[in-house]
Amino acid sequence: MKRSFFAIVGVIGLALVVLNSCEVIVDFGLKDATYELYEARIPGEFEGNALHLMLPGYVENDPAYRYIIHFYDNDRCTGTYYAADTVNYEVEGTWSLPMHDVLRIALDNYADGDFLMTKLEKDIFFLSTDVNLLNIIQPDTIPLDFYIKRSH
Repeated sequence: MKRSFFAIVGVIGLALVVLNSCEVIVDFGLKDATYELYEARIPGEFEGNALHLMLPGYVENDPAYRYIIHFYDNDRCTGTYYAADTVNYEVEGTWSLPMHDVLRIALDNYADGDFLMTKLEKDIFFLSTDVNLLNIIQPDTIPLDFYIKRSH
C-alpha cells in the first residue's frame, strides 16, 4: 500500500513540475502580450532580413514600419502590419505551447510551424524552425528564424 501511495505522489509531483515548466514561457510574457517581429531570416536561402520579402514596402529600422503580434490567452493571435504608421493589413491565427520551449504558431502567410524558443534577453526571443510552411515562395517548407521583442 505504501509503495503505490508513493508512486502516485511521485507521478503527481512530476506532473506538477511539467505543468510549471510550461507556464514559465507563458510567465515570460506570451500569454495576453504584444510583441514586435523585427527580423526574419531564411537560413542558407536569403541574406538579410526576409521581412523585405514578406511585408510590402517594409523599411528596416524605421519604427513606422512594424509587424505586431498579439498573443491572446485563448490560443488566438493576431498579426498587424503597419506601413508608414498606417495599418496595411491585419490577420488572425493560432498559437500554443506543445512543449515548454516550443511555440506552435499559424499566422499570416509567413509562419506556420513549431518554433524552438530561446530567450535572448528579458523581452527578446529567438524563434527557429527547420520546417515552416511559407505560402509565398517555392519550396513551400523552409527553415525560418524570427526575432521578436515584447512591446510595452
